[in-house]
Amino acid sequence: MDMTLGEGRVYGARYYTVEPEIFGTALRDGDWPGIDIWRNMENWCIETYGESKGAFEPSQRWYTNSSRFWFREKKDLEWFILKWQ
Repeated sequence: MDMTLGEGRVYGARYYTVEPEIFGTALRDGDWPGIDIWRNMENWCIETYGESKGAFEPSQRWYTNSSRFWFREKKDLEWFILKWQ
């Protein structure tokens, strides 16, 4: 699976981002292609890193926003990539 890596800042803190390229532009059967994969990724993050309160809560270990997973620690990003690559 292709993944686009980047960095961003939230409340002044650096986060490492990864955008898994699982979504197509066309809808299939009234649902996004890849939505099940995305949910599996989210569930894995919850099991591995704990719950996330979302993008608008400061100091989260991880969260999702804008079709990306955001990780406070680079090691968490690396584990994610190893799992889903």
